[in-house]
Amino acid sequence: MAERQIPDEDRPESLAASLTRASRRLAADIDTALKPHGLALDHWLVLEALARERGLTMADLIVRTAANGATLTRIVDRLVSTAAVYREVDSVDRRKVRVYLSARGRALHRRLATVVHEHERIFLEGNHLPEAALHRL
Repeated sequence: MAERQIPDEDRPESLAASLTRASRRLAADIDTALKPHGLALDHWLVLEALARERGLTMADLIVRTAANGATLTRIVDRLVSTAAVYREVDSVDRRKVRVYLSARGRALHRRLATVVHEHERIFLEGNHLPEAALHRL
């Protein structure tokens, strides 16, 4: 007995395609919202990581932001130039450099968090996506 073929146009989109499209749409929306502040989503991801955990190494930030090393260096350099973050040599392992959120960076993070969270809320409501399920992913 032959399997019944489902026409391609009736087949649900793959999870990978759906999640990628949704992620790109949200990223573009947040980028647009952050642009008036002179920042982009990648800057926000670094600020968010540093607000959650104090004194992260570049390797830690790569894991938390999914940015590559060269891109992350440019992002951190930009945030250092605006005094939002600063670098300090690790007190235990002098080969490591840790990145910290400055007082200015903490204030910036608090201001931008309301902007980012509002765009996330609108995105979730508009797409009927349960936030808890997305965090589990």
